[in-house]
Amino acid sequence: MLSDKSAVLLITFNRPDTTKIVFEAIRAYRPEVLYVFSDGPRADRYEADSKLIEETRAICKAVDWDGKLVTRFMDENQGCGAGVSGAISWAFETEEKLIILEDDCVPSLSFFSFCNNLLEEHKCDSRVMHIAGTRWNEEFKLNAKNSYFYSKYAHIWGWATWKRAWNNYDFQMKDWPNFKNTGVLNKVLNNYFPLVKRWDFMFDNIYKQTKKHTWDYQWQFTMFKNNGLCITPMKNLVTNIGDVGVHFSETTSAHHRERNELDEKLVAPKYYHAEYDFDEYHGKTFFLNGRSKPRLIYDQLEGFFKRKIKS
Repeated sequence: MLSDKSAVLLITFNRPDTTKIVFEAIRAYRPEVLYVFSDGPRADRYEADSKLIEETRAICKAVDWDGKLVTRFMDENQGCGAGVSGAISWAFETEEKLIILEDDCVPSLSFFSFCNNLLEEHKCDSRVMHIAGTRWNEEFKLNAKNSYFYSKYAHIWGWATWKRAWNNYDFQMKDWPNFKNTGVLNKVLNNYFPLVKRWDFMFDNIYKQTKKHTWDYQWQFTMFKNNGLCITPMKNLVTNIGDVGVHFSETTSAHHRERNELDEKLVAPKYYHAEYDFDEYHGKTFFLNGRSKPRLIYDQLEGFFKRKIKS
């Protein structure tokens, strides 16, 4: 039985072509409330951005179903970091739960029912903090009878969460130095030092930035810090079509993965914990991709001796 439709937050900037495709997917869902955040033009590209932004906003205003449109259209550019995180916080001023899509993430129709059902089922379950639409490493086989599994990794190409979880978020990551000194990250990542070192580097880098250009690493830090679980679909439900933008690279062609549909009647996993084997595999193949075997061995030995010295 499908729960009440959760509100959707659509985050946009200057890509009318991709926004139109995502908006059509939202139109098929027909949310009762649609929040639209539109970032403002960059100072050094004001005229070009302004034209594209106006086209994008016009698309998002075309709500032709019985639903409420709430907009936050910025005059000045907020950037990928403060803009997106600020948009989520803005929508949570009113909502208790949200489905969140950026302007290049095209969901299948069952993505919405997947999020709705699980948002309702886990609304009071503080350990579950994130519902993802993407399923990476599909070559790693899990129980095919289940509709989803739990992971400690929270991917954000089409996702959902609750205000109670987002309240733990800190864009500035002020607690990172203290958390780093506790050594808890080692336990979260099963003492695999190359991966610990990688996340140390990424979190250090974000923490030290005066003007932060991203927001999602801070959210993953929030997940790690609070021992949060992410619900991940067994089949991929979202296709990223972002071939333009500041984060585009030739490697994004791999992001154009097939999206699937799931049955509305979801089958939960038997055990309520992260799939440790999957997370280990995903951590090594996704976040350490491209690192040579000698370097990984060196990092692992470095971690081994550091733990020996501490003990």
